[in-house]
Parts: sequence; structure tokens; C-alpha cells
Amino acid sequence: MDVYFTWPDRRMRYECRGCGACCKGLGIGLDVAAGQLVQLVTKRPELAAFVRRRGDAITAFNPRDRCWFLADDGLCRIETEDGRAAKPASCRLFPFNRVFHVGTTMVVDFNSVICPLQVAPGGDGVAHADIVAEIMTIQDPAITGTSLPADGDLDRERAIAAAIFAGPGDAGGAAAAWRAQSEGELEVAGFETLTGLPWRLPEGATLANALALTPSLRFNELYGPRQYRPRGKMQPVLARMWLAWLGFARLGAELAQRALGLQELTTVWSEQASVMHALARWGDAPYLKPGPLELTAEPLVKQLAQRCVDNKQQRRPLGELVTAVVAGAPVAQRIAAVKLAEAIVKTALA
Repeated sequence: MDVYFTWPDRRMRYECRGCGACCKGLGIGLDVAAGQLVQLVTKRPELAAFVRRRGDAITAFNPRDRCWFLADDGLCRIETEDGRAAKPASCRLFPFNRVFHVGTTMVVDFNSVICPLQVAPGGDGVAHADIVAEIMTIQDPAITGTSLPADGDLDRERAIAAAIFAGPGDAGGAAAAWRAQSEGELEVAGFETLTGLPWRLPEGATLANALALTPSLRFNELYGPRQYRPRGKMQPVLARMWLAWLGFARLGAELAQRALGLQELTTVWSEQASVMHALARWGDAPYLKPGPLELTAEPLVKQLAQRCVDNKQQRRPLGELVTAVVAGAPVAQRIAAVKLAEAIVKTALA
């Protein structure tokens, strides 16, 4: 079987200390095809009242406070009473439970939003072979058989990941990562070539964590729901978004006065994606055809939309239009306006 892991073998580790973040209101993924629902309901019949269907999957609802089976000591009662093999399938895989199929390739990704994963530079992390062995025990395709469109270029993603993980987790590694993603389109140093702003690379553990996280975030942006551009045209945009993300990571680390971990860096990407996309298209000329478009009541957003409509002949770059609209506005209002203008930017630069 062809398998693409979004991280190197034994490079990710986690120590479950019973924080319970993964056991609160997320549902219980069951291997129904292997009879797991019957087994659990037979021993714990009350669970039947909370079974539900989500798409093709049959899961069990659990409260946001904590799972029905999360004991006061932070451990799973099913595991302590019946053994690990009896745990719901998605719980056994977690945090490596993001399993997809792209054509004939199985892609295994990790959950960097919920679990406090850490980079294991010494190679003492979880082995790929152990994860695959666990996946092979699960029969239900709703858990390990999610299919994604096969129109992407996974070979390119593999090559980018290999280049990133072969380099050091420092500025030199960031330069190698940029070259692999952009094919030398821009220089890394300074960021002025991207946005005209004095953005800088993060340092130390923040940069090392960002590089370790990059292949996973790239995969999720390419195959996720946002789709700023068709997948085949997304590569140069995604490379610039990545560069902008590193600039936000630097600002976040300075604000927190500490290194940012995988969870925080993932949040920075998801929260700032619309701004990162705008920065990535800063030099492109947007044009918006006249017609209905759902907008917010923010005056700056409406002004930007009108400038995009009037831009058919002038073909002025996005950065120039945005600067003209937000000039003089408070900083917070500027950032909010760029985020709220996501639909305009996406449509005008499709």
C-alpha cells in the first residue's frame, strides 16, 4: 500500500496526561463494520440512546464537558475496564486519526488542533508502522476510508515534505522550504518582496515547530473546504500564504514572549488564512463584475468592492486598492476589513 505521512517516521510524540481535550463533545467514532457498536451497547446499553448518524458514519454523541467514559482521573473507563482494543476506533487512532485516500494513496495526517503533540527530534516519537497496524484493524470506511479528489499532486507534496525535513529547523531550513514550495519565485529574507512590510522569520523553537507543521497544513489547505483557487492553480498562492504565516508566527511569539507550539501555530493559520490569502495576492489585479454579492455592513469592505468593480480598465494591484481604502483607518479596523473582505478577494481574484 502506498502511504503518505505528513510527518517523518518517529518525529511526532505525545504524552497523554488526561487533559481530556480529545474527549469533549467531539463524538465517539465507532467501527460499526467490525461490530464495535454492538459490543459497546451490549455491555453499556445506555449508550444506544446517544447513537447518531453523521454523513456515512455512525457515531455516539458525547457532552462537551467530557465523554461518558472519561473518568475523574482523566483516563478512559473503556480502556481501563476492557482493554485498549475495546476503545472506539477513532479514539485508538487519535491523534493520528485523520486518514484519507487520494487515488491509490492513503494519506495519514495528525490532529494538531486538539492534541498537544510535540516534535520529537531525537526520533523517539510514534512509529509509522504502529499507526498503519492500527489502521489495518479498523474495518469501517467512515473512519479510515475518506476519499478526496485525486486531482492534486501528492508527489510534489512528498518532495516538499522531504526537502523541509531534510533541512535544519532554522533560517536555512526555512530557505530550503521556501525554495521547495516556490521554485525560487521570491527570496525569503525580509518579506518585503511579498507584502512591502518588514516581516521577519520566527526564531528558535517557533520556527522549528512551523517547519515540522508545514506539510500537514499544506495538505489540509489544498484538500480542505476553503479552496481559494482551483487545486491545480493553488501552488504559488499557497507558497506565499506560507511565507505570510511565518510572519504572523513571528509576531505571535513576540506577543506571547515564548515559543509557539504546534497547536498555536495551527490556530494562527486557520484564523489568519483570509489575511494570508490577501497578502499572497497583494500584487495581483482584482476585478469584480457588477452584480449581487453578499457583503457585510462594514463601509471599508463596500468601498473595496466598488474599487474592484471599477478596476476592469485600470488593473491596479490588490495591495494598492486596499491601501487606498483603509488609509487613515485604525489598525484594528484595517485588519478586520481585510478579513471581512474575504469573499471579495476570493471572487475578484478567482
